[in-house]
Amino acid sequence: MKQKVLSPILSGAFIALAGSILMLILLALNLVGPESIKNDNLMYGGTLLFISLYVFLLVGLFISMKKIKKLNGDTLTFLEALKTGFYTSLSTAIFGVIFTIIFYELIYPKYNQEMAEVITARLSNSPLSPEEINGKVAEQTQYYSTGIQAKFSFVGNLITGIAFSLVMGLFLRTKRDH
Repeated sequence: MKQKVLSPILSGAFIALAGSILMLILLALNLVGPESIKNDNLMYGGTLLFISLYVFLLVGLFISMKKIKKLNGDTLTFLEALKTGFYTSLSTAIFGVIFTIIFYELIYPKYNQEMAEVITARLSNSPLSPEEINGKVAEQTQYYSTGIQAKFSFVGNLITGIAFSLVMGLFLRTKRDH
């Protein structure tokens, strides 16, 4: 029983860590973050990050369910698949929040401030009024805050992981002979 919970928890930790490492790589390549806005690369980097996070979650869920199936003597019920998916998704969500907080508060505490500065500079060349610019910058500042990013990480990983688990559980469960 212990291994059936520990394995999905470790998978969740690795999924969240992989996402965080990818974020740091994309940041170093100026595909996300303030420099990506200056270079018009945020759309590419953001899309790559978004799709990759889904792929990491899918692969991690698949590996977790296959491992539990192996532990059960090559048997996996739909309920076991859902439980495994839930534990993996919840673990990913919790570790995702932890890594998000570490990133925004310890690794790059000026991220939000620098994003606001770049967005302000970018919008200053637009036909928007100063009030409209301030409104858009305030909106982006809130979006890139640690709290909002942590909530997105938690909810996104949990809901997406559970949805993926429902579908994957149907395919990976052991079919009964009639």
